[in-house]
Amino acid sequence: MPSEVAAESIPASASERRRGGSYWFDIVFGRLLPASFFSVFIVDKLLLVASSVSRLQAPGAQASDYLAAANQLLGLAYFTLLVVLYTVRLPKRAGDARPWIIATSFFGSFSVILASFLPGVPARQQLQLASVLLALVGLCYTLWALAYLRRSFSILPEARRLVTGGPYGLSRHPLYLGEAVAGFALYVPTLAWPGATLLALYLVAQYLRIRAEERVLEKEFPEYAEYRRRVPRYLPDPVRILRNLRST
Repeated sequence: MPSEVAAESIPASASERRRGGSYWFDIVFGRLLPASFFSVFIVDKLLLVASSVSRLQAPGAQASDYLAAANQLLGLAYFTLLVVLYTVRLPKRAGDARPWIIATSFFGSFSVILASFLPGVPARQQLQLASVLLALVGLCYTLWALAYLRRSFSILPEARRLVTGGPYGLSRHPLYLGEAVAGFALYVPTLAWPGATLLALYLVAQYLRIRAEERVLEKEFPEYAEYRRRVPRYLPDPVRILRNLRST
């Protein structure tokens, strides 16, 4: 066939070969492996949801039990959404793949989970209800951010498209904010110095990760400079929020 002859007589260019390798690298390491990894947490959350539901069916269930079950359901939704987003996310336009940035980004993502394996103190009962409520708020905010970020989600500092709506109109990194609030809230009742040290390092890693991500976005999207000027980096500005509410 003519097309086969043409393919044989004109060898693939080096750039085409690189694109081919990059494509499969993204499929395996950028989609399948992360999705498989987060699927483990889906199984764990399913077991925790089942345990929470069984406690609700037992006599004497309290309001805190219902809140804890709601937290487990939101956690299940969070990890399920991560698996879906990793599978269907957009190809990256730019990124920062320096080894120390990669290490920092992964530490910033998973160190909060590691805190649960560190020695703690007996649960402070007076903090239990506040902890569950705050974790609920953090998870809701996280899911809201993911619903806007959608196919642009990534652990590493990468640019796919610029998202400025919803929670991204309140702060530039609402996903990290929601995750931090939920993570800290869960550990407050039993937090001891090993966990507190790890969470402090988590905040440092998140700051470095944010700085790297902003450099990538500003380089790839010229409009990011204006967005960065008017929207706070991390914590929403309550004065600005009230002003916007009054104007509407």
